[in-house]
Amino acid sequence: MLKRKVILFANTLWFLNRFKYSLIEDLIKRDYEVFVVYFRKGPIKDLEKLNLNKYSIKILNFISFLFQEYLNKRTRNKTKKILLSYTVGPILISSLPLFSDYKRFATLEGLGRIFSSKNFIFLLIRFFIRKFYRFIFYRNYDALFVLNHLDFAYLLESNLVPISKLFILPGTGVDSSIYNPDNLFLERRNIGYIDSYGKFDSDSAYISYIGRISSEKGFFRFLAAILYLINDNSIKYKKFRIIAPKQDIMSMSSSLKSYLLNIGIEIKEYIDEPLTYYASSKLIVLPTTYGEGLSRVALEAAFLGVPVAAIHNRGISSLFMDGMLGEATMEQEPYGISRIIKKICENYILYERQNNNVYKNLVDKYDNKSSTNKLISILEGLI
Repeated sequence: MLKRKVILFANTLWFLNRFKYSLIEDLIKRDYEVFVVYFRKGPIKDLEKLNLNKYSIKILNFISFLFQEYLNKRTRNKTKKILLSYTVGPILISSLPLFSDYKRFATLEGLGRIFSSKNFIFLLIRFFIRKFYRFIFYRNYDALFVLNHLDFAYLLESNLVPISKLFILPGTGVDSSIYNPDNLFLERRNIGYIDSYGKFDSDSAYISYIGRISSEKGFFRFLAAILYLINDNSIKYKKFRIIAPKQDIMSMSSSLKSYLLNIGIEIKEYIDEPLTYYASSKLIVLPTTYGEGLSRVALEAAFLGVPVAAIHNRGISSLFMDGMLGEATMEQEPYGISRIIKKICENYILYERQNNNVYKNLVDKYDNKSSTNKLISILEGLI
């Protein structure tokens, strides 16, 4: 019996290594032949340290993949083939006749700037993308996955895909064996945030922003919100921290960086497994207005039981419904963010303990194993 060949195709190798490792691992265990295809490496410096190197899978840039496809067609390779495409570029390219002998599946990890921005350029791009999406999703793709119910509704309201091809797939590769309340407590004890009575020293911990330094992620709204809080007389609001990708920090203007440091805001580089950042945080602030599918930071915080202060958006709203600790606001101006940060800080005891049933519910729905099992079961049902 021929192995089923699965290709995961995304803009960057970093994305596939970071967010699809669990899926790749399970596909290999089920005897699929797995290929990883990408346009750019992304923020990966040492290819030898890729998690994907644990397995003997083929990792190809797009040009090398095209050459291999040409050779396969000449040798009449009859392997059953599945194509999983992520992000706009790969989704559009995967609709071309080149891939006509594949079963094609697209995942919209979120609707992104194209569908959420009011910028004129993006409005114009959206007009054409919607038309093209409608054509390829009806004609070329076997199924389409989204990460939340609002994206599901949007695609149906816009008539971009038939309901028979549309599936909700919550989860973005978060591992509950790492992100759980027990590990959070151990990490807090290791770094000195648990007192002699076994209680978390929340007054010494940070109010942390984790994300890109961009307007869509709400970075400047966060900055404005905490400037208001810094002038508050309470010590509860005095420790703030920005955790961002190294590239964003390096690209930050020297004047902005100096300003932040002068008012006592710490700037830290994001790391792949940021458990220690959560452990030293009393709450996480996510003021994004971006069309995210499901915020990975919010999911990690939800699993750990760290409260989140957020502006309502597609994915985060569903996590609050499922019991994520914290508060959300419909107000996008900085005072709305300031208000919910104050509410959490002033009533922190109400947000410190996560109910075991809530944690189990979150893990059952969003853990990487749950997400992967659901995706594979849908694939196997359709092929």
